[in-house]
Amino acid sequence: MNRMTRTTIAVLLTAAMFLTMSCGIVNTLMNTSSGTAANLWPDVPVFPGAAKAKLDLPLAAKLMVQAAFQGKLEFIAYTTSKTAQEVQDYYTPDRMKATGWTTDTGGCSGSATSSSDTSVGSFCFYGKKEGGKDLALAIIAAQDDKTKQTQIFYVRIDITSTPTPKP
Repeated sequence: MNRMTRTTIAVLLTAAMFLTMSCGIVNTLMNTSSGTAANLWPDVPVFPGAAKAKLDLPLAAKLMVQAAFQGKLEFIAYTTSKTAQEVQDYYTPDRMKATGWTTDTGGCSGSATSSSDTSVGSFCFYGKKEGGKDLALAIIAAQDDKTKQTQIFYVRIDITSTPTPKP
């Protein structure tokens, strides 16, 4: 699979996660872990003031990601009282480049808006090569309709292609 195809798949999965979250189908389970990663990775800056949260990926997103990446991902969730737009504004290409991440999609984009024309969701997509691996990072932020908190999911995916044996 070439880089463009991997990037396209990752962007589509990220968008699907975002859309599922923005529809209010987030599984906020009290007895779930706060992702598969114990802590946010050192090369990903945490959003200022955000707190680690016990959130699970939306079910539809989890199924799609598991099928596409077969366990090659980790995620962790945070919440903040700031808006999704503020999260989007924080994760600039320059800030992420300082920690080794690059983008060919412009970094972040907002999507859903409330009736007052404010962004209630955004997603950011970055990539990097590290130790012979191709990594993708998706940062998905969406406002929870019930708590009015913004949920931030950091998803790190190993998109390294496996060479196909030649017959």
